[in-house]
Amino acid sequence: MSHSLQRWWRSIAVALAGLLVAAGVEAQSGRPPREGGYAPPPRQFADPDRAANAAREATGGRVLGVQGADQNGQPGYRVRILEQNGRVRSLHFDPASGKMRD
Repeated sequence: MSHSLQRWWRSIAVALAGLLVAAGVEAQSGRPPREGGYAPPPRQFADPDRAANAAREATGGRVLGVQGADQNGQPGYRVRILEQNGRVRSLHFDPASGKMRD
């Protein structure tokens, strides 16, 4: 391989390595997202475990599932509970107040 071709391949490799390093630094920069970019979900939708725990404490039953749901225009979670008597109930968890409702 000629000397000039080796230099060309080496410069391409260095340029690609530089791009990869720069992309990695950007991905791990820790800066807040730019406007219009990715943003985390609102706090009321960030913790379905909190809804499951509240339902478990309120009923003493087993949690079958949790999903985001609105009730009367208020965001929250629908939690399905299997009670000790075998009955399945659906409860609504309001994250703003932390209360369960039928």
